[in-house]
Amino acid sequence: MKKLLLFILILVSSLSYSQTLLETVNLPAGTFYEYSYGLVYNSGKYWLSSNSSTVGKHLINAVNSSGVQVDFLNFTPDWIKESQGLAFDGTDFWYVERKTAYCDLQKLATSGIVIDSISTKELFGPSGAYVGGAAWDGTGLWISIYYPDAIAALYKINVAARAIVDTIPVVGLQPQGVAVKGDTIFYVMDGFQGDDERIFAVDLNTKTELFSFHVPETPGLRQNPRGLAWDGTYFWLLAEPVGAGSGRQLFKYDLGGGGTPGINVSLTNLEFPNTTVGNTSNFNFNIFSSGNAMLTIDSIKIAGNGFSYDALVFPINITPGNSHSFGIHFTPSNYALYQGTLKIYSNDPVNPIVNVNLKGQGVLDGARIGLSSTSFNFGNIWVGAEGIAYWNFYVFNMGNQTLQISDLHFNLPEFTYNSPNIPFQISSTDTIQLTAFFYPKQTGSYFDTLKITNNDLTTPVAKIFIQGNGYFNQYSYGFPFWQYQAPLHPGSTSTEPRIEGLKPINDITGDGIPEVIISTENYWTMCLDGAASGNSYPLWVFTTFISNSNAGSIGQYGEYGVQDAIQIASDLNGDGYNDVVIATGGGNEHVYVLDGTNGQIIWQFGDENNWSLGDFGAIDVQRDFNNDGIPDVLAIADGNTNGTGYKRAFLFNGANGNIIWEHYYPGPNPAFGKAIISVNDFTGDNIPEVIIAYGNNGSTDLAVRALNGANGQPIWTRSMITYEPKELLALPLPGGGTDIIAAEYFNRIHRLNGTNGNIVWTSMLGSAAGMIQIALLQDINNDQIPEVLVASFANNGLNCLSGANGSLLWSWQMDYQFGVAAVPDLNNDGFQDVIAGSRDGNLYCISGKGDALLFSHSFPGDWVYTVNYMSSIDGNASKEVIAGTKSGKVVCFSGGTVAVPVELTAFTGNPVNGNVLLNWTTATEINNQGFEVQRLKDHKIEGLNEWERIGFVSGFGTTTEAKSYSFTDENVKAGKYQYRLKQIDFDGSFEYSNIIEVDVNTPAEYSLEQNYPNPFNPVTTIKFSLPVSGNVNLSVYNSLGEKVETLANQYFEAGHHQIIWKADKYSSGVYYYRIEAGNYNSVKKMMLIK
Repeated sequence: MKKLLLFILILVSSLSYSQTLLETVNLPAGTFYEYSYGLVYNSGKYWLSSNSSTVGKHLINAVNSSGVQVDFLNFTPDWIKESQGLAFDGTDFWYVERKTAYCDLQKLATSGIVIDSISTKELFGPSGAYVGGAAWDGTGLWISIYYPDAIAALYKINVAARAIVDTIPVVGLQPQGVAVKGDTIFYVMDGFQGDDERIFAVDLNTKTELFSFHVPETPGLRQNPRGLAWDGTYFWLLAEPVGAGSGRQLFKYDLGGGGTPGINVSLTNLEFPNTTVGNTSNFNFNIFSSGNAMLTIDSIKIAGNGFSYDALVFPINITPGNSHSFGIHFTPSNYALYQGTLKIYSNDPVNPIVNVNLKGQGVLDGARIGLSSTSFNFGNIWVGAEGIAYWNFYVFNMGNQTLQISDLHFNLPEFTYNSPNIPFQISSTDTIQLTAFFYPKQTGSYFDTLKITNNDLTTPVAKIFIQGNGYFNQYSYGFPFWQYQAPLHPGSTSTEPRIEGLKPINDITGDGIPEVIISTENYWTMCLDGAASGNSYPLWVFTTFISNSNAGSIGQYGEYGVQDAIQIASDLNGDGYNDVVIATGGGNEHVYVLDGTNGQIIWQFGDENNWSLGDFGAIDVQRDFNNDGIPDVLAIADGNTNGTGYKRAFLFNGANGNIIWEHYYPGPNPAFGKAIISVNDFTGDNIPEVIIAYGNNGSTDLAVRALNGANGQPIWTRSMITYEPKELLALPLPGGGTDIIAAEYFNRIHRLNGTNGNIVWTSMLGSAAGMIQIALLQDINNDQIPEVLVASFANNGLNCLSGANGSLLWSWQMDYQFGVAAVPDLNNDGFQDVIAGSRDGNLYCISGKGDALLFSHSFPGDWVYTVNYMSSIDGNASKEVIAGTKSGKVVCFSGGTVAVPVELTAFTGNPVNGNVLLNWTTATEINNQGFEVQRLKDHKIEGLNEWERIGFVSGFGTTTEAKSYSFTDENVKAGKYQYRLKQIDFDGSFEYSNIIEVDVNTPAEYSLEQNYPNPFNPVTTIKFSLPVSGNVNLSVYNSLGEKVETLANQYFEAGHHQIIWKADKYSSGVYYYRIEAGNYNSVKKMMLIK
């Protein structure tokens, strides 16, 4: 009976085998340890191998029990690859080498020499097997096999006989690390195929499972366990740190312990609701004992103001499976975002400190307005045609009730703001961004206060003090007026924001200055304010990012020089403003037509569900093909490899996007449509023609083709010599007609006869000259034919070729050029000038004759990717230069100080029905802010200081075109009057015009005019004339003949007069007005309609 009892006790002891996780040990930093795999103990050191393909080859490292590296063994031959297991047989290491599709066992002497090798192909057949771990049991080498699935098990290898001598089945399909402790073998299961990540102990003699336990883990996350080791006292596991998802850590166990305590909490991020100052929000927090031993909470500490917890007595002991709860409290003392940390200290060896992040927002009682700033100084802002600066600020609600904004108000017209429609609301703790603008019209200092009326009882009118200084100067070449940095795209932050499209567009803000359209590699198309000062900002934004797999930028994917994939159309939707057309490629193959005023889609062509039909590479919007008065849209697209793509040129109706015709160009798939332009009619049908460039990056069908604009049928085709054509230009000829400039991808540029495609000349720039962009330059050698600018990778830099014969007129040495443009004359020599951008980050502005550098600007570490110009924004005749870079910066530079005066060519005045109509014209204007109209009566001619200002008419800034102006001096009494104009520049300087005299005669007879407007609501004007002075009675009657109001009953001098009647208190209907003056009376009818 005693023997039976002893056996039962031993059996129960075995079945209730419990282990205690004593500690976790961090390994050294570095890739080797982050991918460590094999683990074995030898002579006080814990040796590890690594499966890193970069630093894990033919190397094992050793650490001590604290995780500090104490040894290493770098062995030969050096072609031995990374490892997936490690064992020690008492003399030598066994290194599991990971081949491409199987593993080998390498016997490694401690001297670093491989002395034997056993391939898994010898043991498991020609395909070999994948090994997850290895261990020595004193007589043989045990390995775990995890692939193929059919042979997943533990195998003992007689290394002398090179044969399998024993097998132990496993629970699952992914056995990894192996370790031996006496007559017990341990293996750990990885969860890759859904297996439970547990460590199993198996009796080597009976092959029966003794016990198992789970690896430490965060529920739901795999720990990817790898190596196991027994050091004679403790058991070790190599796995990812709990909750980390990568890296490696050592876990130290006492297999004879009493279990492992574990802690789990209800949450690790606690956010309290918005809490009014002086009140308290509470949360009931739970700590769970998730291990198999007593969990002891030693202490709890809080860092951060405003947070507290219930009074507790420590230590707190929680038995396995149970929990302990306590309250956490948030009591704010002011309006602020409070953040803190609750730290729970316990005896959990894996998570001895649990951090709970605390967060709460304190709010004030009622609606309470807050401002990001109560003052702002715009600083010096240049005064030109329109210098604009902006400042973003924030209004927020600090209260627990909704904040109502009922009014925003500036006093000075130079300050304005942008906000939601007033009134608007801001919810508790919400913030809204507003923008203040500064428009200095003249030089000088400006001071104002933005008053924000709201329902905050403590601050019913919040105030922001605003100031700024307007200044004017002659801005020489290269002065930076403004800049803008294109942002990263939230949907694709790794794509760089390089500026691929850069085009000016007409003014849409009403300030008279053109805006700037940009299109970026990272899927933005934006309209920037062209009249900015310092920093510009987008007026509207459009994105061609639909999803990660459906996003594209302008032009062919990966192509350089795609300015021809964005064009500005004169007006496609009839609103009187330019519109924007873009062609995109990559993951979004579309033609988009955008409203130039707001970026909204007018129409589009493409398939959002299929992004492998072919990139759209170029567009043209210069001409009207269907005679509806609206420019039509030409586009050309690539094909695809299987022949189902676009592979054609399109002519779209500019108004609605309907296809007018399509032309399929030839060539093996995939073929590429590189360029498309329209030219004047040369077939005699009064419809423009079309030129396309296409190829296939091969040796056939690399051609330029002319198409009939009426139907898209070929007129002529000209094959290129070596490469497909990339760039096209129309070359206007003296006396009419157009030839074609076609640039092959490398080296050659051709001039083609526009009517038959014959080659007129060919110029070669060298095999390294990859063509990026070509542009026309007005004739500089007096042959009446424009020249050709070539941006390329040519060794001699930027080239200017004769349009007449292709000869080199000049070159300018610079690094690879990514953009080039001709700009109207900047240095006043009568010739256009040239701007170009290069790979070394330089913007060059060069004399059009190639004999001088006007200015340059460096963008260190960047590439200048696009260049262009726009109309003057500083009030002179010189155009401004704009440049875009690879990193997404756009800068507007001054084009210099070429100026023309304000030339007044006529100034007249005429009396008309009691008014004086003044008219004047200018031939040219520079810096013209406008005209102050001044008047002087005849009896004050001697006192010039008594001229009075009667009005102001804004000027056109700077223009070389004739402009007409008018002003009406209304309700002028009889007499002689003198008028003059005070022309004022933006810098405050002024000049007077000649004086003109106007004689306003006394009327010859009485008259009563018809009211205007009529019908009216509710205000109208009644005019009358008196040949002599006297009393006048003017009254209004209803349709029943009842007098409703007397407008005048008083003395008037002879002359022309007018009276305004406000009928807002009367109902709709017919009314009569009657005048009585001397022996004269008259009645007229009018109609009030509400």
